[in-house]
Amino acid sequence: MLLWIIVYCTVFALAWTWALVWIIERKETRYTEGGVSFTDAFLIGAFLLIFVYISNIVVLIRWPRSAVVYDLLLVTGLAGFGLYKETLYKARAAFRWKRLRDEALALEWNITKDPANGAYYERLSEVYEKMGRKRRAIEAARAGAKLDPSIKNALRLKHLEEDNLSGRK
Repeated sequence: MLLWIIVYCTVFALAWTWALVWIIERKETRYTEGGVSFTDAFLIGAFLLIFVYISNIVVLIRWPRSAVVYDLLLVTGLAGFGLYKETLYKARAAFRWKRLRDEALALEWNITKDPANGAYYERLSEVYEKMGRKRRAIEAARAGAKLDPSIKNALRLKHLEEDNLSGRK
């Protein structure tokens, strides 16, 4: 019986901790917000792995009838945390998109007032690239390279055109 408790608690704690670390690190891959460092994820995972493992053993030995309820509470808390983080990520992504769109509109307005400023076109190209609008980014980079034929603008234009031809996002 004790062996079964140890095996069950080990498997449950590992699965629960894996799901938690996956939720924490998900923002890096899905929402391109930068990720949690491996060290931070490891520390969080290690601490909670030990906590869930030991608390699960204590609950299974001390209150065997409450063990299922305890595990369901842990899983429900994890699901709630996942939904909370997903909502938070979506809100940040929407806010980021709005901020980039507003910056692009402001740069376009500044370009109408001062069309000979190559720095506006360069920044507009960067903003459009972050927004995923490659064609507009290339157009802005071409205009910036035409006004200011520096190496940086030429390389940026070349990089954008190569990305566009290769189909990379």
